[in-house]
Parts: sequence; structure tokens; C-alpha cells
Amino acid sequence: MFSKICYLLLGMVMGLSPISRIAPAFGQEHFYKGKTLRLVVNFTAGGPTDIFARLMARHLSRHIPGTPSVIVENMGGAGGIIGANHVYGAARPDGLTVGVFSGSHVAQILASSGVRYDLRNMPIIAGAAETSVVVIRADTGVKAAPDLVTLQKPIVVGGLGRESPKDLALRLALDLLGVGHRYVTGYKGVAEIRLAIKQGEVNYSSESLTGYTSAVVPMVREGVVVPLFQEGVLSPDGEIVRDSRSDLPTVKEVFIKVKGKEPSGSLWEAYKVLAGANSMLRFIAAPPKTPGEPVQILRSSFRETFEDPEFKAESDRVLRFQLMSFVGDDAEKVNAAVFRAGTGLALEVLQKMARYQQ
Repeated sequence: MFSKICYLLLGMVMGLSPISRIAPAFGQEHFYKGKTLRLVVNFTAGGPTDIFARLMARHLSRHIPGTPSVIVENMGGAGGIIGANHVYGAARPDGLTVGVFSGSHVAQILASSGVRYDLRNMPIIAGAAETSVVVIRADTGVKAAPDLVTLQKPIVVGGLGRESPKDLALRLALDLLGVGHRYVTGYKGVAEIRLAIKQGEVNYSSESLTGYTSAVVPMVREGVVVPLFQEGVLSPDGEIVRDSRSDLPTVKEVFIKVKGKEPSGSLWEAYKVLAGANSMLRFIAAPPKTPGEPVQILRSSFRETFEDPEFKAESDRVLRFQLMSFVGDDAEKVNAAVFRAGTGLALEVLQKMARYQQ
């Protein structure tokens, strides 16, 4: 059952309901019978997007008429751009390939180098909102987020790419707090960054709630890292609020505690763009020109999967939380809303930061 904040988040888009009600396709069992549906993940195996895809893959087939095989294929690199480009430009629009993406909106908004996809031209099947949690190695001596401003050891940020929303959010939060740092980027996925943290190559990074609960919480228990804050999500009135599935403070709360006032200015507005992208952090999209018939079948099938008690039970076991999901027309509306947010002065700040490496 969705919490109040989940409904508030989904209410960012006018008329949005928690899960679209799409009419089932009739007489279409032949379409997928005996076939294989390929879920292309735009990051490497072991990361949160991969976990999300494989969780769905284990339940999706029985909700698709014809019960096709469902496989997951990882296509990481360039901060998720390579996999997104493949689904957009190389995959056949036959309903047998869809992308399971993270981080693709900001790269397109920034017109990042190498981006050849256009998410406004791809049928959006479904999406899920999710915050990220920022962590630091425990051997830095940091016990809580306010300690960052008095830290004597250098912070070394590990990232995916300069245009990556993950990297931008990490760097912007530190800039807002006035904390210096060194930036190391180019890792293929968060699993690789996780390993780099364990090995001491970097000491500061973030994980989506999926990655945090499934892979980082054990590192917290082992005393390797300390959780600091969550990025949060945007409320309908455009303010950053907590994702209610985490009890960590938001960047805004940390800023107020450290600075004694609320954040403002262009850096803050830019940060809110990234928090807004969390409303579509993970999503499923089909190649352009995919016919309406398979798109509708897939939307209905993903809706049923999200509502499946067995899927929900495994979500609790694997993710340790329930997804904030939306399907079909609702997902299309959220997709459009993310692009509307990435404009003006905030976009200029992000573009400048994306092209400058500290």
C-alpha cells in the first residue's frame, strides 16, 4: 500500500493514478507464444538496474499472453548511453526487445556526447520512482552528514561519467555544502564503484534505494561505509522531500542543519532537477515505431506483474521495500514532466558542471 508521500509524488503529474488501468488485449495470445522477450539493461550485471530487471523477469512471463521466455541482457558503458542507444537505434521494433533503463533522462536533457536516443520518441511501458542514498567510507571518521564540513581527509567521489545524474547529484550536494572533493569517474556501473569503495580507490558515492538495501546495507553492518543522506524526491509543489521508504535526511535537511538556513540559488535549482529525475529513475521503454499491439500487451503485463502478490513478496525480500510504479499513459506523463523540469538556469548550471571535471 502506497504511503502518503508516494501518492504525493505520483500526483506531480495531473491526473496520475498509482498504476494505469489498461484494457487487456483480446485474442492476442499468438503474438508472444513460443517467443522470447529480451530486457536490455543499460548497466552492468550486479547493479540496481540489473536487480530491478531480473526481479521483473522472474515474474513477467506468466502475465504475458502466450507465456514467452523472458531474458535479461546487460549492455553497460558510457553511463548507460550505450544500452539506450542500442534499444533506440539497433533493436528491431517488433515487441520482443525493451530497454530497462536508469539515468537516461539527464543525459538527453544535457545533450551529452554520444546520446543518439530520444526518450520522447520511445513508447514508455512503465516506470518507478526511487531516491538514492549517499555513503562514505567509515575510515574517513565521518559519523553523520554534518561531519562533512569539518572533515580533514580528502573526499574522493566515484562516478560513472561527467554527464551522469549520479555524478552530478554527488558533486552538486558537496558544492552546496561547501565541501571540497576530488572526482574519479569512468566506472562502468555501480557494482564496479562498490568494489572501488571496498578497495579504497574512492571513498564517497551513492546508490539507489535498490542498490543500497540489497548490497550496501551489508557494507554498513560490516563497518565499511556510513550512510549520510538521501537525495529525496520532488513533491507536487516542487520541493525536495524524503522518500518515505528511507528514514535518512534529505540534502535540504542537512543544509539547514549545517548552514542554519534553507538552500536557494542556481545550484539548488539544478539539484532539484536531479531529484525530479528520481521520479523516473527506472523505466521500461520500447524501440521507436514498436506497434501498438505489443506495447499495449506489455503495459498490461507489467501492470499485472507489479500487482502480483508473489512479485510484491519477492520485492520485500530482495529490495526490502515496495516499488512506486506507474504504467502506460501515467508513465508517459511522468516522462514528459521530467523533460519539462530540465530547462532554464538550472539546465545551464548542469551543462556547465557536466563539462567541467574537478
